[in-house]
Amino acid sequence: MSITFTINDNKNFIDNNCPELIHREVYSCQCVDFSENGEVHPTCSLCDGIGSVAYEEYPFEVNIANANARTLINALGLTFDYCGEIDPRTILKAVKRTPAALIEREGYESHNEGEPHMIAFGIHEDQAQSYLDRLAYIAQEAEKREERIYWS
Repeated sequence: MSITFTINDNKNFIDNNCPELIHREVYSCQCVDFSENGEVHPTCSLCDGIGSVAYEEYPFEVNIANANARTLINALGLTFDYCGEIDPRTILKAVKRTPAALIEREGYESHNEGEPHMIAFGIHEDQAQSYLDRLAYIAQEAEKREERIYWS
């Protein structure tokens, strides 16, 4: 699971004001990739039989794994919940005072007998800094729009 941080009504705002900022990627569908002969499956539920799937990436949104989002929010000195809202100025102040090193988390792998094999990749310094930078980017835009930041 993951948590998306974004600005209130972001997709509508981007669609109506600056659609050129939407990044679109088109990929061949799994029904083609995993077929024996490379043909489209006519009743595929992912691509509706066309053989490709398009994904849109909107600016001012970031999707972070639950555990990483929890680590990030706690490092910022904020109270974590799986959904919520916050004033962008609060995020900007928290980002400015939080070093990336505070967000770093060591990865591990466990092979305990009788338990599932677990791998946690942790959060390295570049990734931590990226989270801070992207949250600041979202918060700066939210402040310009006079909107709040939401996550769920």
